[in-house]
Amino acid sequence: MIHFEIHPMSDTAKSLSLERKIKMQEAREGIINRLALTLPTTINLDRFLNVIVSELGRMMNVDRCDVIQLTSPSELRISHEWRASDDVPSSLGTAIPLDLSQLSEHVDITKPIRLDDTSAAGLDHKVRFLARSLHTRSLLVVPVILGADVLGLVGLHMTRTLREWLDDEVSFLESIARQIAVGYQYTRLYLDKEREAETKRALLEIANALNARSDFREVSSLVLERAITLVGADYSALGVLDPKGGRISLVAFRAAPHATTDGVQGLIDEHAQSLDVTEFPAAMEVLAGGKTLRLLDSDLPFPFRLMFNSILGGRAALVAPVRVAGQTFGLLGLVWSEARQGFQDHEVALVEGIADQCGTALERDQLSAEVMHLRSALHERYGEDRIIGQTGAIRRAIELALSVADTQTTVLIQGESGTGKELLANLIHYNSGREDQPYVKLNCGAIPETLLESELFGHEKGAFTDARARRLGRFEEANGGTLFLDEVGEMSLSAQVRLLRVLQDGEFTRVGGNEVLKADVRVIAASNVDLEQATESGTFRRDLYYRLSVFPIVLPPLRERPQDIHPLVIHFLEHYKQKTGRFISGISKDALQALITYEWPGNVRELENAIERAVIIASGRQIELEDLPDTINKIALQEQDRIKVERARAASEGRTSTFEVTVPSSMDEIERQAIEATLEYTRGDKTHAARALGIGRKTLYRKLDQYNGSGE
Repeated sequence: MIHFEIHPMSDTAKSLSLERKIKMQEAREGIINRLALTLPTTINLDRFLNVIVSELGRMMNVDRCDVIQLTSPSELRISHEWRASDDVPSSLGTAIPLDLSQLSEHVDITKPIRLDDTSAAGLDHKVRFLARSLHTRSLLVVPVILGADVLGLVGLHMTRTLREWLDDEVSFLESIARQIAVGYQYTRLYLDKEREAETKRALLEIANALNARSDFREVSSLVLERAITLVGADYSALGVLDPKGGRISLVAFRAAPHATTDGVQGLIDEHAQSLDVTEFPAAMEVLAGGKTLRLLDSDLPFPFRLMFNSILGGRAALVAPVRVAGQTFGLLGLVWSEARQGFQDHEVALVEGIADQCGTALERDQLSAEVMHLRSALHERYGEDRIIGQTGAIRRAIELALSVADTQTTVLIQGESGTGKELLANLIHYNSGREDQPYVKLNCGAIPETLLESELFGHEKGAFTDARARRLGRFEEANGGTLFLDEVGEMSLSAQVRLLRVLQDGEFTRVGGNEVLKADVRVIAASNVDLEQATESGTFRRDLYYRLSVFPIVLPPLRERPQDIHPLVIHFLEHYKQKTGRFISGISKDALQALITYEWPGNVRELENAIERAVIIASGRQIELEDLPDTINKIALQEQDRIKVERARAASEGRTSTFEVTVPSSMDEIERQAIEATLEYTRGDKTHAARALGIGRKTLYRKLDQYNGSGE
């Protein structure tokens, strides 16, 4: 431990004059009064410290007075400063890299330090270096102590002459430091209360948002937007686990207006919003331990830090578990793109509170993990997210289905084969309040006309030749639940009459029986033919049509929503990669463009079949154009040939030609398309092509080598 010796003083210098002591006492009282008057009304420690250094500096007749605060365990920073004149060197904002735990091994920082001459022999070299860097010749420092913690230091500096510090001056400065500690304590308590109140207000706002809406996906988006604003993050995401716990699926993603999230969006697109969480030990640790992860990129190994910075655009993150009935259900993550020293406890508490609010919302709705997964991006059979698409028509159909789901209204879903009518019916049933009751499906077009009535209403023993026993019909089986009648337009007219009666009265009789039966059944009908036109042609009863179409929903064909083909392709690729166990690195732009431009007479079902076939053929590589069914790649090849012929004809006639650019595309890809289109225009004449492109022949050959591996 280094001891700082005070040189002997003369009797006249050992104590201050009475007049000087009185002035110092008045200054001390003034500071205390300012503290007492200011803090209860306006908690502004920054302003208070500025007053402290200016009054102390003038009272003590020093060159410079400053407050040095502890900004981290390894750094001190000069936060407030007063100078006697402009020619006194300023040190405001100077960061002093000192580890207090190591410094305390050499210097007792809980005691005053007075150096009459900072260049004196025997001083620790670190202390001498620090004094020299601050242009200090004489230094008096007292600690600001709160409990057992050193919060900072108050320093008096002489930069032009030496000074011998007196005991009374040291005592005075210690008393001022104690008043500063009071200010710190009061401010800390005030800010803690303010933060607690702010957190409660924020969580109350989120709770109100949760209670005001029933759709969890919409609620999640609102919660994330609020969370980003509250903690100043750049973006936030909420994910849920699949039942087996191996993958996590994105429920909601929101970014601040200023945030750049291209890398994250690319990751979401690449993995179809579903990610193998077992590849991320930190995430598994949060799921297993249930504790919030405080992630700083400076703590990560270099490869992970590089990925975190470049792909996720993050420098820091908080990841909190979302619990349902005490079990970890998913993860709430917030990411900052700017470096941070760490996270304050109140920030962590707020994020954990938001995560708990999400869990509370799920429990309030009495959603089990399984049902919630049906509402997440992991819906395997019934959920709205299985109906992939963002176009207005498909989103409108989903909105209508959800709005009518919890009523008893009969619904008629119309659309071509393969557009997803059964998926929409599933969505209605599993959000109807009858999801725990029977859900019976019948394809009316697949049942012979003679047996359809028996299938619907049942039959008594002996009702017809093969009726060896009584059989319950689908209406009885679906009692209390939902009956989905697919291809209802294929019904015979006699079956239509009986169906109309049960829809009107809820009553029916079994074939060959007289007993009137009742059934509480919610009917959802679907047809791939236009039933209104069928009523005009007389093949479908008009009164039954009106009874079924109380709430009609139309699903558009795939050819009318080509912008949904890309996300559908990604979805089916991920699905069949997992189902078949085949590795597929992706899909080429030519193949994807062919899928987008194809007319799809079989709609989504045909697209799904094409992707399943391509995954099997292209195992171990990316899907190419030739891996697609002949009906698709032939049309694409014909279109390519047509474009080549058209460009050649345009060149011969002296006209210009055009080519389309797929967005997004890299500049290299666009450049390549431009070169290929120009070569087709010039019929392979590279000299002519180079001239048209405004580049040299060598440059063109180099580009061709780069793109094709050969210049020929």
